[in-house]
Amino acid sequence: MTANQTPVDNVGQPRVRKPRYTTRTILTAVALGAAVGVILIPINFASGAVTAAAPMVAVTVYGLWGMSALIPLALLRRAGTGIIGSTAAGIVTIISPYGVFMVVMMVGWGVFMELPFLVTRYRLWGWKMFTVAGLITGLISCAMSIASLNLFSMETSLVIGICIVQTLSFLACSLLSLAIARGLARTGIAGGRRRIASDAAEANA
Repeated sequence: MTANQTPVDNVGQPRVRKPRYTTRTILTAVALGAAVGVILIPINFASGAVTAAAPMVAVTVYGLWGMSALIPLALLRRAGTGIIGSTAAGIVTIISPYGVFMVVMMVGWGVFMELPFLVTRYRLWGWKMFTVAGLITGLISCAMSIASLNLFSMETSLVIGICIVQTLSFLACSLLSLAIARGLARTGIAGGRRRIASDAAEANA
């Protein structure tokens, strides 16, 4: 086939290249992110008082913020769908005490949650990948907490405990995101049934 020829399928018809992002893909990412955003609204209202009184308790739910990006990524397997989902979550949570800042923050979280998948060029989607992603983003969150929670003013043992709990929160929510996405895939959402066999093969690799 020359450079000027159009690729054809087995019956001689021109192949139609599927767009990288369909309307359904975008709307699915938005819906998933918005659903997580609804869950985050009451948590945002309570987070200020809980963080001030018991920071180690507050960080147990920090991983939930990453799920608005991870669930779309796990289900749709498209670069950028995590950012779309987290942005939708940020828009939904504008009504929380943090206001418009939630959009900025959630866009940032979307970028952070996509970084581990970007490194692998969005080719790995099994539990091992989500374990690594959870640990990496958990450590990033711990580094950010140095300023947001003023960790330098706390005892060393408390700081270590907060970082461990915070990282485990991200790890647990990362794996939970994968489990939710696989459950949704079994229903056929976003063509998810086609991926179940490949997931099984990757798990046994």
